[in-house]
Order: sequence, then structure tokens, then C-alpha cells
Amino acid sequence: MATTPHPPAPLLCYRSLFFFPESVPIHSFCGACVRQWWKEKGDLSCPVCRAEFALMEPPMNLALKNVCEVFSQASVGSQDLCGTHGEKLRLYCLDHEESVCLVCRDAKIHAGHKFCPLDEAAQDRRGQVQEALLGVKKTLQHYINLRENYNEQAEYIQVQRERIERKIQKDFEELHASLQLEEEARLSALREDEQKNSRMLKEKIKALGQDIATLSDMIATMERQLTSDSLSFMNNYRGTMARIQQGPDRARLPKGALLDEVKHVGNLKFNVPLLLDPNMAGPELALSEDLTAVSFQVGQCRPKNPERNQKSHKVVASVLFPAYSWEVEVGDNTDWEVGVQWKSSLPPYEMRVMGLRFCDGKYQILPSKAWHPLEKLERICVSKVCGFFLFSNALTQTKILVQRLLVLEFVEAFPYFSTRWGRPHSNVEYIYL
Repeated sequence: MATTPHPPAPLLCYRSLFFFPESVPIHSFCGACVRQWWKEKGDLSCPVCRAEFALMEPPMNLALKNVCEVFSQASVGSQDLCGTHGEKLRLYCLDHEESVCLVCRDAKIHAGHKFCPLDEAAQDRRGQVQEALLGVKKTLQHYINLRENYNEQAEYIQVQRERIERKIQKDFEELHASLQLEEEARLSALREDEQKNSRMLKEKIKALGQDIATLSDMIATMERQLTSDSLSFMNNYRGTMARIQQGPDRARLPKGALLDEVKHVGNLKFNVPLLLDPNMAGPELALSEDLTAVSFQVGQCRPKNPERNQKSHKVVASVLFPAYSWEVEVGDNTDWEVGVQWKSSLPPYEMRVMGLRFCDGKYQILPSKAWHPLEKLERICVSKVCGFFLFSNALTQTKILVQRLLVLEFVEAFPYFSTRWGRPHSNVEYIYL
């Protein structure tokens, strides 16, 4: 005959030791909830019956507290047992990818399946999650570095705007009132571009912040799961890996984030249509304020935007190669390079150059690696006619080099300059044919 089980101690009255036979109107809440209620109401009343408490600190309901502890322990203990057979879960079915007991192993549903100890399966998969965690951490570091780069570009935009604005105002002061409207239009366009680019970077930075928060939360969750027991870990394993796969894509630094200085400053003075592009200047090159001269200076503070080659000592002209001629004054510079560069229209689409280089008292005709003894050059003229490039001594009109760029109509060619010497050397002057 079945007997009524004896109630556990937490369900007995502390005074009579009977199983609570009566419904007593005593209300129980979280201590934090009661304190919040008192703070909002300004008194010490019960949230249900509004009775006033005499004490500043509410008494603890020990019976209910113990019942909750018993329930929590029973819930935790039940997770280790098979829901079908009530046996302890000791094995892991590799075919069904689930935790099973010894009875489940011999059941028909698992006939012919492969099993391994639960702890062994958890250990293998912890390694997978650990490897995935390293990848997520690398992605997080990438996003943090990218955000720093965004912030650097956002700050540099302000410096650019101030420099460009000073240049625009100076040039328009040299003109007359007839150009006042043009000045206002250019300044307005500059500020609009600044706002647009700044807004874009702020949106990118905000999005990166959200992605960083998501990745940080993902990492925290994964780290907690790595320290959890085997069963909990395996129950959350597939969900964890799915979250990793659905994480944010790896972001990249966008092109065109910096202001186009040439767009705003170009052609403000007559006869200077060829300007150097500061957004593409090497990190150790300093440009003059009017963007017509360049010198080698260590310690330049420039952002790492995608258009800039961090390992280059070159600066490229801001426009496609003009259909006219241009001259560059090298003076006494002892290490310089002047030429034309373009991206090949044929695989592997590499950047190619042609031109002259001077170093250690000798000249090199690029792209050849041979060095030649030529007369001293102080000013070089470069002309383009029908796909041919002519390099000559601008002072004596002596031809130095004639090269042809094939399929010129299908590639973009740009003048470029390079120096590793401290004095300005590329004072560009536009010459009409």
C-alpha cells in the first residue's frame, strides 16, 4: 500500500512542525523589489495589503527561501538524468549528437550508432569553440583598430578643412569682388563635403560600436559556456556555433573618406591645373600649401586611408595625365624620381611606371634597372603626344627618353614624383603646347 510521503523540512511550520495547513496572509517579495517600492511610494507599506512595516529593513521569509533552494537543487539535479529512463547521462551519441544514458545506448533508436564518454565529447567540442573564440577575438581587435582609424580620419578631416579653408580664403583675397560668389560656393561645398564625410564616418563608427558590443557579448557568452558543465555546454553548443556564423561581417576601411582637396583648391590660380594629391602622398612626404611642391620630411601626421601607400615615397598628381606638357624642377636634389604610373589593363593588373630616377650621381631609366651617366638635370619636361611620352632637359631641350604607353586609351596614367631628400624639388609649372 502506498504511503503519503513525509513533507520535506522546508515545507513544515517552524512552530508546530505541521505541513502548512492554513493559508496565512503573509506576502513575500524580493528584498530589492520591496525597497524600490518604498523608495517610489515614500513609505514602508506592503505592496499588496498596504500594511505599514515598523522596521526599516523587511524581515526575511526563511521558509520560502528554503523552498526555493530545494526547488533549484532539484532542477539542477534533474538535468543530469535521462528524461526517458531516469538514468544518469554518461554517453554522447555521435550520430544523433545528443547526450544519452547506458539504457539509451542499447535501445533500438541508437542501434549501430557510435558513442563516446560525455566528458570526452565535451572536451573535443570545447576545443572547437576555443578555436572559434580566438577568431572572434581577432575580429574584435580588428574592429577596435578600425574604429581607431575611423577616429583618426574623422579628426584629420577637421585639420584638412581648416587648411583648405585658409587656402581658399587667401586665393580669393587676391582676386576681386567678382569672384565673391564663387568663393562662397566653394566654401559651402567644402563644408557640405565635410559634413557628408564626417556623417559617413560617424555612422561607420557607430556601426562599429554596435558590432564591437555584439562581438564582446558573444565572447562573454562563449567564455561562460567554456567554463560550464559538459551537459550545459553540449546543450548550447550548436546555438553557440550558429551565433558565430551569423556574426557581423569583417568590416573594411572605406575609400573616399577624406576630403578631396584638389576638388576644392584646384584651378583657384591660373596656369596651375596640375596639383599633387595629399591623400595619396607617402607618409614621409610634405606638400607645400599650394600643392605644387614636395619634400622629404620624417614624422608627418597623416591618417592611414586606403588611397595612401604607407611604404611609398611617392606622391601622385591629382588628375589624369594631361594632353599637354609639364615641367618639374629638381634643382640640387640628390635623390628623386619623376615619371608616369598606370595600372595595367592586363592580368595581373599591376601598377607600372616609366620615367627617370637620380641617385648617387647616376640616372636610371625606368622600368629598366640599368644606370646611365647623363648630363646634370635641374629641370625636366615631360610631354605626351599620341601615346608617346617624351622626357627632355627643359633648359637645353635635349631629349632624354621617348617611350610609348600601349593601349593608352584603356588605362589611366598619372604623373608622379618621389624623393628621399630633404629639400622641395617638384615645383610643378603648367606649360601649354
